[in-house]
Amino acid sequence: MLFGLEILEIIFCISVIAVGGFLRGFLGFGAALVIVPSLSIVLPPVFAIGILVIIEIPTIMYLVPANIRDANLKTLVPMLCGLVISVPIGTLILVQTEPTIMKLIISVVLLLTVGLLASGWRFKGDVGKGLMTLSGTVGGLIQGSAGMGGPPLVTALMSLPDNPTTTRANIVMALSTMSSLNLVSLIFLEKVTQELLYFSALCAPVYLLINYIGARFFKQHGSAHFRTAALIVLTFIALVTIYSNLS
Repeated sequence: MLFGLEILEIIFCISVIAVGGFLRGFLGFGAALVIVPSLSIVLPPVFAIGILVIIEIPTIMYLVPANIRDANLKTLVPMLCGLVISVPIGTLILVQTEPTIMKLIISVVLLLTVGLLASGWRFKGDVGKGLMTLSGTVGGLIQGSAGMGGPPLVTALMSLPDNPTTTRANIVMALSTMSSLNLVSLIFLEKVTQELLYFSALCAPVYLLINYIGARFFKQHGSAHFRTAALIVLTFIALVTIYSNLS
């Protein structure tokens, strides 16, 4: 069995990845918030994050060429510099921290993230290079260590006075860079094994298909109520993960 998992545990993992793919397609975010803490229930966090960044590769390959022209690379440079420095550090923290403690940290990060997303908070005033660098550094540390570094980046980029097309392209470029750096860091630390690649290859088609279905569902039945439901589900996942590691 892959990772020593039973059949039901493998089905659980694939189901979780499908849910994450649907949220990514429907909301444009949320895959990591579902996949990492849920997979961490049955797998070490380093494997959960490894699976996430590997199954994201086809999405990155598709989205980056389609968005690079619309992105404001001058705006992104300070954020990307923060990511380059902090993602490897966060990944090193992940690898060296005891898995049970890391699972609790991931759950707490998820709860804080849900609170940030639910509040709709944005940076006030001028969002300059310093703040962009800080958001990239914080997001990179969270991504490397807990696999959920997107919200600080998205919050900063959505606080800029850019048009929606540029904002979306900036988000795509920042998140794609962050995920790619995370994968490179895991490879450098020799945490990407054949078993991890096999399992990710098994899950990637499911993730991509459900991602597409989620995007189609949004176009046909988009609803603000679904976002609220998603945040409730994420809160439940965080609480279950905390309970499972404390009991």
